[in-house]
Amino acid sequence: MKVRRVVSLTTLLSFIFLALTGIMLFFSPHGRVAYWSGWRMFGLSKEQYVDLHTTLMVLFLVAGIWHTVLNWRAIVGYLKDRSKQLKLFTPGFSVALVLSGLFIVGPLVGLFPFQQFLNIGEGIKDYWEATRGSPPWGHAELSPLGRFCRRMEDFVRLEDQRPVTIDCDEALAALREAGVEVKDESQQLLEIARANSTTPQALAEIILTVARPAPPGADRRSGPGRSARFLVPYSGLGRMTLRQYAERYGADLDSALAILRDRGVDVDPDNRLRDEAQRLGTDPAGIVRWINEGAESTRR
Repeated sequence: MKVRRVVSLTTLLSFIFLALTGIMLFFSPHGRVAYWSGWRMFGLSKEQYVDLHTTLMVLFLVAGIWHTVLNWRAIVGYLKDRSKQLKLFTPGFSVALVLSGLFIVGPLVGLFPFQQFLNIGEGIKDYWEATRGSPPWGHAELSPLGRFCRRMEDFVRLEDQRPVTIDCDEALAALREAGVEVKDESQQLLEIARANSTTPQALAEIILTVARPAPPGADRRSGPGRSARFLVPYSGLGRMTLRQYAERYGADLDSALAILRDRGVDVDPDNRLRDEAQRLGTDPAGIVRWINEGAESTRR
C-alpha cells in the first residue's frame, strides 16, 4: 500500500508540474527571442522551463508505467464487456481512442479548434518578439564578439540609409566603459552577458553606439536613388512580408522577386519572411542575402 500511494502521488504531482511547465512554454517567446532578450517568467528562463519540462517528463513516464503495472488488473477490467470477456474495443476504449486520435490528427491537418488554439500561441510569441525584439540572425548570442561586430555591419544603417562600420576595439572600449567585464573579442556575446548579469540585447545596444558611417563609395547605387544592397533589419525581419520589407526600406520589390526567381526561388511577397524561409530551408536574413548576392552579380 505504501508503494502504491507513493507511485500514485508521484504520478499526480509530476503530471501537475509537467502541465504547469507546458503552460509556461506555451506562453513563452520563441527561443531566439527568449535567449536574446533574457526573457523570464516567475524568475525562470525559457531554458530552465525546457529543462524542467524534460526531467518532469521522465519522472511522469517512469511513475506512469509503474502506476499502470500496479493497476493492471483494473485496466484489464476496463477492457471487458458485461459477460466478463476481454474485448479490446469496448465503448470506453473506443471513446478514449477517438479522443486521442482527434488530438493527434487535429493539429496536423489544421482542424477547428486545434489550429485556432495553435494560432493563439503563435500570436503570443509574435507579441513577445514585437515587444522584446529579436536577434539579427539565429543564435546571434552565440557569436564571438569580433564576429558579431563584423556581421552587424550588414544589419545596420544610419537614418539616411548609409552603411556603417563597427570597430571591434572601439566596441570593447565602449563595453568596458559601461562597466561590462569582457576579456577579448573571442568571447561569445552570451558568455559576456551571463558573466555581467545582463542580456545579449543590452550588449548589442552598447556596441551599436560605436557604429560609424562607412567610407565614401561603400554604398554604391544601382538605379535612381536606390541602394544595390538590401538592408537587413536589426530586429523583426521574420515578422515582415517581403512587400512590407520593401516598403519600409525603400527596396524595389519587383527587382527582389526577379532576383529570387533567377535563383530558382519562388517567394510569396505577402507571406511572412519567417514562414517563407522555413519552407525554403533558410532563415529570413538568408532570403535577403540571396537578394544581395543577386544584386551584386547584376551590378558586376
